Amino acid sequence: MNLPMQTHTTRVLAVDIGTSSVRAMVYDATGAIHARAQIAYSTIRPAQYLEEQDPDLVRAEVYRAIAQCLQQDGAKPGEIEAISFSSQMYGVIALDHAHRPLTRNILWSDGRSEPQAEAMKKSLGARWLYPDTGCPMNSIFPFAKLLWLKCEQPELFRAAARFVSIKEYVTFPLIGEWSIDYSMASSTGLLDIHAHRWSTKALDYLGLLSERLPSPVSGTQRFSLQAGSPLAGLGLPEDVAVFLGGGDGPLANLGAGASLPGTVNIDLGTSGAARCLAERPTVDDAASLWCFCLTEELWASGGIVTNVGNAYQWFAGKVLGTAGIAERDAYAIMDRTAAEIAPGCDGLYFLPYLRKARSPYWDGRLKGTMYGLTADHSAAHMARAMLEAVAFDLRTIVGVMRKKLTLAEHVVLTGGLARSPIIPQLLADVLDAEIRVPADGEGSIAGAAILALNGLGAIPALSFIGEARTAKTYRPDAANRERYHAVYAGYTRLVDQLRGINLNERNVL
Repeated sequence: MNLPMQTHTTRVLAVDIGTSSVRAMVYDATGAIHARAQIAYSTIRPAQYLEEQDPDLVRAEVYRAIAQCLQQDGAKPGEIEAISFSSQMYGVIALDHAHRPLTRNILWSDGRSEPQAEAMKKSLGARWLYPDTGCPMNSIFPFAKLLWLKCEQPELFRAAARFVSIKEYVTFPLIGEWSIDYSMASSTGLLDIHAHRWSTKALDYLGLLSERLPSPVSGTQRFSLQAGSPLAGLGLPEDVAVFLGGGDGPLANLGAGASLPGTVNIDLGTSGAARCLAERPTVDDAASLWCFCLTEELWASGGIVTNVGNAYQWFAGKVLGTAGIAERDAYAIMDRTAAEIAPGCDGLYFLPYLRKARSPYWDGRLKGTMYGLTADHSAAHMARAMLEAVAFDLRTIVGVMRKKLTLAEHVVLTGGLARSPIIPQLLADVLDAEIRVPADGEGSIAGAAILALNGLGAIPALSFIGEARTAKTYRPDAANRERYHAVYAGYTRLVDQLRGINLNERNVL
């Protein structure tokens, strides 16, 4: 498709609604950033495995971050032609008829619906909806969370006028429509990823009419900013366009420079993911991978590892005793500690499933486990064993992807933990692949800017103009690669054995 090219001075405002903070940045078509702002907010944990956020607080902070960004020197709000959004995925909020929340935002990390997801697996099979929706049956997906609401809070479920994610809750006051982009819709477990519409099969099972959900649209569909919206008075042009963009996962591929089909992006932050774009929807026989729509022509396939930065934080604070010091300093201490230990950790394995295990196993029976511990092991061994476990799970995910798709020989690594002095080389050795770490480190928010620029016609492809990103390259060390090949085999055997243990059985003390 040939788009009318505009000048490189086209500017867009990109907004990333994250789990721990919101970021707003002004980009031009070359990828240069002219202004930025970031505001943190908290997570509420009312009970074990329950994780929520106040949707009104998040929405207010999103608008405040946008205002702060536009007030900075270099922002030039009058020259901004579009606003685009990236967002945390897998959350759900129930709203009443006046568009007020009946629940908090039930986050991706919330595991309350595990019993419902497991019961569905047993009664209907793990693949019942998977070929249609691309989502394995698991408590991470809003389908299971809605099933929990229907079973545990039936009056609230019936009273809710609509179920939305945090992104639609933010964008509705801006555009006046309840619309959801394809990737966010895909991550609910309710979208037919082949037809780009809500799955009748999924809706019928929940007893849910499509009118109670936002309307799925392309992330590049253009909306107008309503007069009198919460962004009024910030100096934006009256005809500024609004694009819904996408979910933070698929958009991270675009922002990382991994927009070509088959290029794997591993993104490591609070959680982690390995994914690539493909020109067709892709599912696997074991329902290990998820598959989401990104546009009408592109799908994102991959897996999510939920115990990464959050497990890192837990270990640094609870085991190494860094609680109370700056997060960056805590990570530096853990990196230095882990770097003291040779690959393989002298036989110690640390399965870091402090939260529910997602890809590649999707098995709630897996718990945080240390195996092979002896008096010769130290906290440094534990720290490195945890990081190696993350790399092993990513290796399994990429291995499944490789069986279904033709992958590039290199992997693009992004996210906060990409800046670690040991993780990039660790991944190169475990995955036996070249790891490239882009210098700027931005992912999903840059992807939101790219979708907006493409929607405006300012760029012909899903990458910035003249993009030639500098990246630091890590190649596998031959000795470490061979060592990790053996250690990985032991890790996967251990996981298989632990998945067969059920301590709730009566004959197990």
